[in-house]
Amino acid sequence: MLVAVAAFALLAGACSIDVERNDDGSLQIKTVLTEESLASEIAKGIDDPNVNFMKVDMKNGYALVEIEAERESGFGVDNISFRVDMFVDDGHLGVNVTEAVWNEIPIPQDLVDIWNEELAAQLEADAKEDPDSTLVAVELTEDALTMEFRHETEESKG
Repeated sequence: MLVAVAAFALLAGACSIDVERNDDGSLQIKTVLTEESLASEIAKGIDDPNVNFMKVDMKNGYALVEIEAERESGFGVDNISFRVDMFVDDGHLGVNVTEAVWNEIPIPQDLVDIWNEELAAQLEADAKEDPDSTLVAVELTEDALTMEFRHETEESKG
């Protein structure tokens, strides 16, 4: 149990963590990220040194992201915005980016599909530090992104 809690504690700087034991011995681990923490995680996923400004506005059920980045040429800026919906997909975090535009031009769906996969992987990896954990719930509100995991222990496995 200490190993599981320690693994999740690595996130303590980015989010709050609540751990409870279930009747079967498994652990219910809830991580809560603030708007600022979510913005930081999205920035990690984007990993672009040309980003000057990024704003994440969490709503009930989704988040709106606005980005301003210097052009590679050094002449001018690009404005990118998109909506992010999150959900549980077979025990993992699913992300659906929609309304994605680059300088008011829709971003091609094949690029958005890549963003969906990469953003989901980044957020889940940072919130779940243990392979014996399964995502069971995700909720996005104006105040926080909450992910709830079930962590199997020796007692619950056996």
